[in-house]
Amino acid sequence: MSKKDKQWVANEKTINRDPTLKAARDISQGFTPKPGQTHGGKGSARRGANDDAYEDGWDRIWGKKDKDNE
Repeated sequence: MSKKDKQWVANEKTINRDPTLKAARDISQGFTPKPGQTHGGKGSARRGANDDAYEDGWDRIWGKKDKDNE
C-alpha cells in the first residue's frame, strides 16, 4: 500500500484519532515512546547546570555587573 492511496490516508486518519492505535503503530514502526515530559517548557530548571560556567559565559558576552548594585 502506497502513502498516496486513499485507503492509506483513511487508515492514518483513523489511527491518529485513537491514542492506543497510534501508540501501537509507532511501536511497530520502531518508534518507542519516551517516558515523562518531552520538553523543558517555560520556567523549567536547567538540567546539569554548571552555574559557574554559565556565569562566566554570561560575563564574557554581556560584561561583568556588580551584584551589589542590582
